[in-house]
Amino acid sequence: MKKVLVLGVIAFAFFGCESVPIEQAEAEYPKSGGKLIDAYTSEYPGYKWEVRRTATEEFVALTKDGKDYGKYRFRDGVTTQGATLNKDTEATLAKKGWKVVKSYRKGNTNYMLNLDHAAVYEKNDNYVTYFFDQYDKNRVKATLAIPKDVEAKKEGFYGAASKALRTTDEKLMLRLMNWERAEYKKAALSPYTALKPVTRGHSENMAENNFFSHTDPEGRDPFDRMKAEGIRFSMAGENLSMGYPNVFAAHWGLMNSKGHRENIMQSGFKQADVGVAFRKDAPYFTINFRTP
Repeated sequence: MKKVLVLGVIAFAFFGCESVPIEQAEAEYPKSGGKLIDAYTSEYPGYKWEVRRTATEEFVALTKDGKDYGKYRFRDGVTTQGATLNKDTEATLAKKGWKVVKSYRKGNTNYMLNLDHAAVYEKNDNYVTYFFDQYDKNRVKATLAIPKDVEAKKEGFYGAASKALRTTDEKLMLRLMNWERAEYKKAALSPYTALKPVTRGHSENMAENNFFSHTDPEGRDPFDRMKAEGIRFSMAGENLSMGYPNVFAAHWGLMNSKGHRENIMQSGFKQADVGVAFRKDAPYFTINFRTP
């Protein structure tokens, strides 16, 4: 029996207050095409995440009333938001002279951004996040573009916690991991819902009792928790994350942490489940990996 245990990552958001106006006009964008694969509730009220597929790529669009308002793209070689993915680097983007965003403004509050291996720029009335890979020469691997006026509508830093948003984060996190595995020619992780009581249970325990650790207050590690639910395995592991503003940032936080990345890319793992819980709207992620 092989056990793979990885320490979690934490990202904190700090915020202060100042009086600032909010734009009222909302830009309209056409539908960008592609076959609808799945749709989820988003943290932006009235908008949803749509996973779509074209002949050349899969992506996630933020949509409302049949129009796209934001997009997450990750396809190798795609040129998007002024960057060519897997070619441009953190250094080449820094030379472009774009306006760096250090905070999101919501009403009279500025929420300060503190993201590792990512940069946010203001471009054409959008907030665009560029995610870098420190294990591949800090190349840009993905972008997330959200209109400024849409971001202003999201409650606080994280959006309002809900059962629907929990399900969104869980399903999107698994999809993001499998997209990364596909980029490296690795087989997809199959969803294993029997793990749900373990993953959600640990996230709920951390959120309710305000701790962040693989070992819970009862002294149990991930393997103890799996065994308590009657789940057998020949190989298993766990990733933890908390404090990121969205599931995309949480995913790239894990990809930029050596041990977590190794779990995500581990060829030996065959199944996975993601469990999410919230503490004051901040999501806690528990990801368990399993090989029967």
